[in-house]
Amino acid sequence: MVYLSMGRRGFGLVGKSSVRKAGTPTGNILGVSPSLKWNLSNGCEAGEIVFPPPHRVSMTGIRAYGHYGQTLFLIPFTLSGTPEKEITIRGDFSWLACSRTCMPATAKLSLTIPMVDKLIKDKPLAERFRTFWDKQPRDPPAAWDFQAHALGKFIHLQFPRALSGHARPMDFFAEDRVVLSDQTPQVRQQEGRLQWLLKKSPWVQSPPDQLAGLLAVGEGEDLVHYRIKMPVLKVK
Repeated sequence: MVYLSMGRRGFGLVGKSSVRKAGTPTGNILGVSPSLKWNLSNGCEAGEIVFPPPHRVSMTGIRAYGHYGQTLFLIPFTLSGTPEKEITIRGDFSWLACSRTCMPATAKLSLTIPMVDKLIKDKPLAERFRTFWDKQPRDPPAAWDFQAHALGKFIHLQFPRALSGHARPMDFFAEDRVVLSDQTPQVRQQEGRLQWLLKKSPWVQSPPDQLAGLLAVGEGEDLVHYRIKMPVLKVK
């Protein structure tokens, strides 16, 4: 299913709703990220897919990063020049959906949108879009000082003190397949700092230069996702 929100001469969003488990572009050891190839009207340009924060999902018995249930993948569009009376969005789409097995799929989709002077909002969808943006990852507080060290087949991740003394749920979704998605980190406390020992991915042949990804932190009844990135230091 495709959702649309577009204003005159301005900015648009198309969202694809997925009802199974779908992969994400964030560091899986298996799976395929959704991809698309556009054929757009003149003056219409598409941006990159904006994904919601991932969840832990099971793909053929292996823990990976993905999404459950109905999921919006939003795509920004910009219009330049004088729009025509309507624009047509066409694209070749491919994705991987998993339930008990994983099924790759492709489709050619198109949507013709009339241009109007007055924006008419769909209230239920507008609320879904607003919730989507509210839950997008944010930058961490400047005082949060993470450190990462390469230790043989592992990466040692040290948390800031602000996150070390609280029994709150946390999870880390690494980018670029630096660490395995199918693992439970070894956890310890040392000198008041929480530390995780993460297994490196077999795709990483040498110590990585950096560790980056999304850190999910429990705040109240919700999870807040922070973008974190740090150099991986070599232990002498």
